[in-house]
Amino acid sequence: MKSPTRMKISTNQNIVASLLVPVQNKSLLVPNVVIAEVVPLPQIESYEGAPSWSIGFAQWRGEHIPVISYEIANSQVHGRDSDNARLAVFNATTGQSRYRFFAVLVQGIPRMIKLSEAEVREDKQTSTGIAEKMAVITQLGKAVIPDLDYLESLLAKLG
Repeated sequence: MKSPTRMKISTNQNIVASLLVPVQNKSLLVPNVVIAEVVPLPQIESYEGAPSWSIGFAQWRGEHIPVISYEIANSQVHGRDSDNARLAVFNATTGQSRYRFFAVLVQGIPRMIKLSEAEVREDKQTSTGIAEKMAVITQLGKAVIPDLDYLESLLAKLG
């Protein structure tokens, strides 16, 4: 009788569940734990004296959260929003502002992607903006890793 063959189970601890979040003309690559929820575009309250990157505030789960134009925060032009525009609600993690959450206006539904370190490589051909840490290439194409510390530092400027 043949002895049973043992299956080798590989557990790669370096896999990160991530999201490709569509903004205008690019995708943001973020770990999925950074995004609290993606919601249909609600009513956004604008306010006088707002910085150019601030679209206003939205109500989300009983909280009054700031809404950011990623493009303007990144020193780019915010063009016309798609018909699929939504808000991606981010967990604020740095403690730089009084807000626990903030939203970024996105142009569709994020795609889930699981990546290991070997599956993400720097895209040295693409330049990055002020709100971007790095341009990368994944198995699903090009993306940028946003500088969440920078985005949260902007929130500290809000009253």
